[in-house]
Amino acid sequence: MAGIGFTLRKMTGRGDLWGIVQAYSYSALLSSGPWLFTIMSLVGITFLSRYLVTWDDLLIFRTVITYNFSFSLVFCGPIVLIGTRLLADQIHDDRLEHAPSLLFSMMLTYVLLVSVPLIYLYGYAADLTPSQRAAAIVGGYLIGLIWTVVVFVSALKNYTYVSAVFFIGMFIAFLACGLLLTNYGATGLMWGFSAGLAFILFGLLGWIFVEYPALPRDVFILWRQGGTYWVLGISGLSYNMAIWVDKWVMWARDSKVDIVAGVLRTAPYYDSAMFLSYLFTIPIFAVFFVNIETAFFEKYNRFYKSFQKHATYTTIASYQREIINFTLLSLRNLVVLTGLLAILLVLSAAFIMETMNIPFKEIGVFRFGALGACLHVLALFAMVFLSYFDFRKPVMILNTIFLIANFTFSWLFADYFPLHGMGYFLAAALTFILAMTCLVYNLKRLAYGAFITNNPST
Repeated sequence: MAGIGFTLRKMTGRGDLWGIVQAYSYSALLSSGPWLFTIMSLVGITFLSRYLVTWDDLLIFRTVITYNFSFSLVFCGPIVLIGTRLLADQIHDDRLEHAPSLLFSMMLTYVLLVSVPLIYLYGYAADLTPSQRAAAIVGGYLIGLIWTVVVFVSALKNYTYVSAVFFIGMFIAFLACGLLLTNYGATGLMWGFSAGLAFILFGLLGWIFVEYPALPRDVFILWRQGGTYWVLGISGLSYNMAIWVDKWVMWARDSKVDIVAGVLRTAPYYDSAMFLSYLFTIPIFAVFFVNIETAFFEKYNRFYKSFQKHATYTTIASYQREIINFTLLSLRNLVVLTGLLAILLVLSAAFIMETMNIPFKEIGVFRFGALGACLHVLALFAMVFLSYFDFRKPVMILNTIFLIANFTFSWLFADYFPLHGMGYFLAAALTFILAMTCLVYNLKRLAYGAFITNNPST
């Protein structure tokens, strides 16, 4: 973390307003740049396509992209979390010659896991042309492989390079879609977007091969060593399913869904309002990113290195108090900031809907989504802190509760249109309360957890 942390500390430590603005703007770009560039590209492609292709073609493209992101996140969840931990172990033990093997093992695992459902859905069940079937399958592979590759580039802390590659790749996607959509419709849109994704994937792989030049020799390393961290696998799977499960419920139960290509179901009014509510949480991510990459990591590092230096219990306890005070203070500030943002979004929902030309029938979903997204982000931050301290099982339990609660509440309110989005809001609220309670409890047990509960030798 030293590189980015040094840059942010330099900006915030200048003592002037412009330095603080620079730090938070830079943090927003680094933490959410790939996400922003992807959304901007999709919005641009959608806007351009409205006047050049039929609504059916645009609907096929948007639905396939939505399904591919859903597929890839769920199947990559356990792979990415387990792979991230194994890579962290390799970095700690200075065994980076195994990093390329781990990368290829993660990529191979994703391809094997996703192939059957992906090929069945697009190759057999959906009513698509042969070229559209191929484009949809290729897109599903590319998005998932990018999730696995980003782990390794992020470990190098080259956030600027990642953001630049995503920006160029999504710009290529926009241009390619613009060139192909007039003559090829939905097929051109899917292949054009896949062209941008391919650039991102190979751009990231190129940087990894520069930093990790060793040849992959053990492509089954994830399967052999990953069992140690099965808790992380369940946690990653349940969290990513929890993000999507309310959408799946609406697709299955809502009477106003769009049915695309015979079997693909989407609820555009619900999906777009929810995705928009996520977008407004980017400022919170920026604030959290600055806190994590600067002061928190210094205190965290000092606390755990004191064990290796055989510090006295008094010294360890003082470092623990520093971490507890800083963590709780940071979360308090984030709760206040997030609460203000939630109130602002609820009060200005009508203006946002009108400005973005979104039907007013989505305003209730957006309000519930905005409140839920703010609580979801706070719960996520609490779980990030727990993960830093290696409390894996509490995080797994929290993610599982989030999944079950989001499914249950969304199912209960699915038949009541005015309450669409309430299920996600209640699930996020419950998870936030439990996550904060769990964090406060475990912060008091940091030293005990480090020496006893999380110590492999005991």
